[in-house]
Amino acid sequence: MAETNSLKQRRGKKSNAPPEASASTPSEVNVNASQPPNTPLEQLRSAEERLIIARERTADLHAAWRGQLFRLSLLVVFVAMYQLQTSIAACIREIKDHDTKAATVTGVEAMQLIFGDSFSELLGVIISSLLAYFLAMSSSSTSAQADLNSLPYMVSSALTPVCLGFFFNSKSMGCLGEEETLNNTDTVDDRRHQFPAVVIYHTIVTFAFWFMKSGMQQCEDNVKLCTQSIQDIERMNKTTRSKSTNGPKKK
Repeated sequence: MAETNSLKQRRGKKSNAPPEASASTPSEVNVNASQPPNTPLEQLRSAEERLIIARERTADLHAAWRGQLFRLSLLVVFVAMYQLQTSIAACIREIKDHDTKAATVTGVEAMQLIFGDSFSELLGVIISSLLAYFLAMSSSSTSAQADLNSLPYMVSSALTPVCLGFFFNSKSMGCLGEEETLNNTDTVDDRRHQFPAVVIYHTIVTFAFWFMKSGMQQCEDNVKLCTQSIQDIERMNKTTRSKSTNGPKKK
């Protein structure tokens, strides 16, 4: 009985032993070694997929930039309105001070003086509003090139030099005109005309959209080049297969 139990224990130990790893057969090694590397066509297709993914990520990044520019444009609108209010308040003070020293200015004349003196700031409010509307439209678009051709942006670009011209012209004059400014230099507020902030913001928006346009154009060119290369290789392979199938021509 003792011998029988010892034999069973030995058999149990042998059965519990982990199986040895089977060595790979020569045929499997030959199959793995005979697998060819990726063909140029497969490499180009893989590169095309990566380029398409990069283009989509670039488009998403540009959409986020446009959203940030739109939110910033709302702040620029408030700044332009503040500059307009400051200019109007300074002009009203000059008119009131003039009324105490000389003939009274009528209401119509006062409106004309205020409008003429604050025309640069009024254009700043208009340009900032157009830029905000333009950025709101472009936030839902995917083409920076099409956005630059939109009417709000083109109108704001045309009004920007006019705004600068009126700013430099009105900066050297008071609200009552050049003659009154020379006679009453103490009553003129030097801070009545501030440099239009919308001009700076318009420049930022222009450069940002130009950068986004060039970036997207480069992505599109890379994808088109890769796609054209794939089509050329497929055409060459098709021609080669047709020649090998038909065989040499008989004389």
